[in-house]
Amino acid sequence: MEPAADTPDRSKQLMLLMTQHQRRIFGYIYTLVPDRHDAQDILQETSVVICEKFDQFRSGTDFAAWACQIAYWEVRRARQKFARSKVVFNQEVVDAIAETAAELLPEMNARHEALAKCLAKLHPRDRELLLTRYEPGSGVEEAAQRSGRSLVAAYKALGRLRKLLLDCVTNQLSVEGAV
Repeated sequence: MEPAADTPDRSKQLMLLMTQHQRRIFGYIYTLVPDRHDAQDILQETSVVICEKFDQFRSGTDFAAWACQIAYWEVRRARQKFARSKVVFNQEVVDAIAETAAELLPEMNARHEALAKCLAKLHPRDRELLLTRYEPGSGVEEAAQRSGRSLVAAYKALGRLRKLLLDCVTNQLSVEGAV
């Protein structure tokens, strides 16, 4: 194990890994917790623990898997708080979901990378339309307005772009042997 405070490079490595994998970690947590706000709170707690335990992470290993294991324990810890909620899964269900999510992580990582490559191939105007549409708190109306399209044209373009991305990601994964 490397010392936690050995160099500023280690802190930089932590920041890069957290930035790169935060969405994946959140996605993992969100599969285990039914409420988005609760999942965001657990992500915050998980991030704190990751920072505290980063000296235990071994460079060159799978950061996302390591971080998701920490997230799993944070979810378990938070379940006491959720016990008062109307929707509570028993621990066996949570464990089964966590195991399945961990098994799917490599495939999801491959899909994420393929999607990034396919998005990069799009015309900038089309990419901006898609990214605006899927920004938190945004919708088709705002995406249409920002792209200078009518609402009808935006819906048609989004449908076409979704199909194009699906085909591109599927092709990318088959070429890379991930499917």
